Amino acid sequence: MDALIVNLNLAIDKTTKIPALKPNRIYRFASAHTQPGGKGVNVARVLKELGCKPVIAGFVSGHSGRWIEETLARERFDRILVRHSSGESRTCYSIVDAAGVSTDFSEEGPAVPAPAQKLLLKKLSAHARNFRMAAVCGRMSMGLGKDFYGRMTRLLKKAGCFTAYDTSGEPLMEGLLAGADMVKINGAEFAEIAGEGASRGAVKRFFRKYSPRGLKALIVTEGPRPTLAISQFGFWEILPVPLGRIASPVGAGDSFMGGFICGFMKGLGFEENLRLASGCSASDCLTLGAGRISGREAEAFARKIRVRKI
Repeated sequence: MDALIVNLNLAIDKTTKIPALKPNRIYRFASAHTQPGGKGVNVARVLKELGCKPVIAGFVSGHSGRWIEETLARERFDRILVRHSSGESRTCYSIVDAAGVSTDFSEEGPAVPAPAQKLLLKKLSAHARNFRMAAVCGRMSMGLGKDFYGRMTRLLKKAGCFTAYDTSGEPLMEGLLAGADMVKINGAEFAEIAGEGASRGAVKRFFRKYSPRGLKALIVTEGPRPTLAISQFGFWEILPVPLGRIASPVGAGDSFMGGFICGFMKGLGFEENLRLASGCSASDCLTLGAGRISGREAEAFARKIRVRKI
């Protein structure tokens, strides 16, 4: 069965590299790496590299939305998209310096009209039974009705989808209250919703709080620092592979999510799954452009990942 990747606020992602970013300067560059983006598209790109067949769902609008839709089709991604006429799909820029540090400029994107919201939920309800897993990823679109993510989560779970979240703020809270099965967020996103930093104790407390709602696994990534993962079966710390060079860290968390979903779909054990996810994250750091990994390189990194039960 395929994995459904819900990326509501689809984007055109542009990434370019310069020696250093300084204020009050004009920068000119010969080219930029341009691709359809948003966290979910990055996740789907990793899944495809690992041999899975993801289906991308979301909203598109304007000329930018048409380019996103046509490019995803050329890349042979299956899609459940709703087009509306409220402005242009957003564009996001990542400017990476020689040290691999990224400065990001991201548009919010247009408000989604109520009929388009209703239509997407109707399409998801019609197709959800075809998926074993659904991942809700990325920035919230403007204009969504109250509890949109809650309604979406409930209809996915009713159809039998294991539902995972990689979002933040209000959308994440709606998903948690509606019974999301898994959450993968970074340390800053955890602090925002938990009200405290991602210590071992804080992660345990958060998991205990939402387990009665249906939460079965929580993963908190921290860039080059150890990742914390807790599930019904234990608590783990994942030590990343030291990297001698970094092209760009943008999208590394999305690649982690893609690797984890792939492992889930293939029936890997939790620890082995964490290794694959971490290997995908490491591979992403060596490329320019989010969600760009080498499957062979990711598997090689995975064998070097240390996972410690605590």
